[in-house]
Amino acid sequence: MQNKINVAIIVPGGIGTGKDSIGVPVMERIIKSLASDFNITVFQLYKVNQGFTVNGFDLIEVYSSNRTLKYLKLIYHFWRIQRKREIQIVHGFWTMPCGFLSVVIGKIFRIKSVVSVLGGDAIALPEIHYGQLRSPLYRKLIFRTLSEAHQVIVLTQYLIDNLKKYGFYREDIKVIPWGIDGSLFSYKEKSIARPVQFLHIANLHPVKDQVTLLRAFKIISDEIPAHLLIIGEGISEGRIKILIGEMNLQSKIEILKQLPYESLPAYYHQADVLLHTSLSEGQSEVVTEALSCGVLVCGTHVGLMADLAGQCCITVPIQDDKALAAQIINLLNNKQKQMQMRSSGLQWSKTYSLSWTCRQYATLYQQLLPNSNPRESR
Repeated sequence: MQNKINVAIIVPGGIGTGKDSIGVPVMERIIKSLASDFNITVFQLYKVNQGFTVNGFDLIEVYSSNRTLKYLKLIYHFWRIQRKREIQIVHGFWTMPCGFLSVVIGKIFRIKSVVSVLGGDAIALPEIHYGQLRSPLYRKLIFRTLSEAHQVIVLTQYLIDNLKKYGFYREDIKVIPWGIDGSLFSYKEKSIARPVQFLHIANLHPVKDQVTLLRAFKIISDEIPAHLLIIGEGISEGRIKILIGEMNLQSKIEILKQLPYESLPAYYHQADVLLHTSLSEGQSEVVTEALSCGVLVCGTHVGLMADLAGQCCITVPIQDDKALAAQIINLLNNKQKQMQMRSSGLQWSKTYSLSWTCRQYATLYQQLLPNSNPRESR
């Protein structure tokens, strides 16, 4: 234990939060894996569900309804842990506020800071009031944070391109997508029958643009027998149900509430096509899960779909339901293309697995501290 690098991770939430404490499953798995090689302390700015416990790393809840008090509590708790363990790296997930706080803490305690850009911190969508770059103040703070951090990580090239579009440039940003557990999301070979089984897993929220999803599915289902399963819940649920009725799709669409993470592979194995029509994504873990399971991925040119367009995914510009429907219908009539996409997607998911992601993080941490002895690394 004494030879391990001591790493602090700051997250807004995502561990022991939400329905059934599902949190952000992949993030929690990454942290658990890293904890086998590093001493990990997670500072979470959101309440942990009562009774939830973790193994392998320390989880410290730092919560207050007063933002200033919460941040002061974070610095205090960090100082308290620092006296015992001497943390050497602080890593913030999402630029605001966690990345910003990581850079501030890094400067206060003279340690290395890492910031992960994960999606909403690299986009501005004022029409739906989404994205931290909408605010001039937040944009300035985000760009300053990314400039001052010792290392910046993004999930996809798409996010780097977004940041450049809004005026931020940094040459040494590392692209490290979040891989998934291939033993859980296992590959299953299958032929497409009728009705074609479409799957959509996402928060029901305007940024996921389920309006385009339904419009594309309407065009497809008017041409071929098709069924769509939607798994998710959120603020757009009422509007989505109204649109389903207006489009007379009630007999072709089923909606399920959010499900436990471990139960999702069964639904991927039943699906032929993942239909994902977001206005923006950091990566989209459902895309990674679908590729790993052998599901054809079709959607908008965002996140990982943008990075893998053509070879592993079919993509169209955002909100272009007609082009998406046309490309999917063509794909369903092209078995060779289906086989090529499945093969490429499986290879990508195997290469960029959960263990690969953790190895990249471990290498990055070690490169920041060439001498892993805590006192000499200063």
